[in-house]
Amino acid sequence: MATLDINPQNLFQIQGITLEDFIWQGPLLAVLYVAARLVKKKLTPPDRGLKSPPGFGCWRRENAAFLWFFLFTTIIGGIGLYLKSPLELVQAAWALTGLWLIVAMLAAYSRSRLVVRLIAMVLYLIISLHLLGWLETTIDFLEKLQLPLGGAKISAFGVLTGAFVLVVMLWAVQFASRLVDNRIKAIDSLSSSIKVLIGKAVKIVFIAAAFLIAVDSMGLDLTVLTVLGGGLGVGIGFGLQKVISNLVSGFILLTDKSIKPGDVIEIENTYGWINNLSARYVSIITRDGTEHLIPNENLITQKVINWSFTHNLVRLRIPIGISYDSDVIKARELVVQAANSESRILKDPCPMCHLVEFGDSSINLEGRVWISDPSNGVTNIKSAILLKAWELFKENGIEIPYPQRDLHIKSVKGVNPLTNPSGKSEPEA
Repeated sequence: MATLDINPQNLFQIQGITLEDFIWQGPLLAVLYVAARLVKKKLTPPDRGLKSPPGFGCWRRENAAFLWFFLFTTIIGGIGLYLKSPLELVQAAWALTGLWLIVAMLAAYSRSRLVVRLIAMVLYLIISLHLLGWLETTIDFLEKLQLPLGGAKISAFGVLTGAFVLVVMLWAVQFASRLVDNRIKAIDSLSSSIKVLIGKAVKIVFIAAAFLIAVDSMGLDLTVLTVLGGGLGVGIGFGLQKVISNLVSGFILLTDKSIKPGDVIEIENTYGWINNLSARYVSIITRDGTEHLIPNENLITQKVINWSFTHNLVRLRIPIGISYDSDVIKARELVVQAANSESRILKDPCPMCHLVEFGDSSINLEGRVWISDPSNGVTNIKSAILLKAWELFKENGIEIPYPQRDLHIKSVKGVNPLTNPSGKSEPEA
């Protein structure tokens, strides 16, 4: 059974630091901190009530006093080492200040406060154990706690180290992925779908590398993962069929370029433009502002209308019926005039109107127009053209008829259907 052997003399004494060090190095550190505050006040411009944006500038402004204090303790500590008279308390203050600056920088760039707090807690714990002289003893104790894993053994220290490394690496992956995405988006020669594909591939490689580094830091032989991975692969294959199908479908959509961010598509009575391509779904924003999350598998297996696949040119068909008594030639001209009055309608190809059918109640015309911005809506431009055509028809006497039906009454011998609709014989007078 492993036991934690700690020297009782070190329980309430910081390693290497005596009372005399506190007496004369403590006031020295106080003077250095006051000097750091004065330098910050002198050299750092006032913020005038404006909140600094997140990032390096915000971190430098908020921690200017600690930066100067860290610089001063570095100089004083270096002088002590040069004179072969190490200043243990100054060195401890230097280490804690540097740790504070690292944690503050992590907080400035990280979106997860939980990760930052975890990293800060572990780092402060390591520094505290080192100052108390317990660090090596604690590591030896954790190394002796062996956990069986198949034919191999892993120590408790390895598990804790691997978990901490994994958290740090995953945080670094998120940060690095954002940087890579921003770089890729700035390359104009790549299509939007290729940019998304490269970004997701890089992120997957980073995550895989993070897991391998974490496993290696535990002291495990990576060949053990082959057996473990085989068993997990069977379970994942059965339990996550839909998830894997959507992941594979997402990569297919990105590689064949059938859809890309910004395309206007229609699927399952959903019409809108693609806002984002995710690993599991595609985000589509409709004209009414709602966002639909369509699984990638549906876009592979179902019929999809891509209004902007090859180009953004779209032809719209606008059916209009007029009365048989109206001037058909004039009505066609008015429909073309109504289309030309809208700025979204292209002049090349030019709007046209054709007579397509002699209907039961009307002569059916069809206006055909072209637009280059289907993402701005299709129904709204059709409505605008119909309203304008309605106004022009009223001004020029073109009638839009109501549905008409002719009723023919068939007479029966000896029965007048108007006076005796029942068909019964009338009594003699």
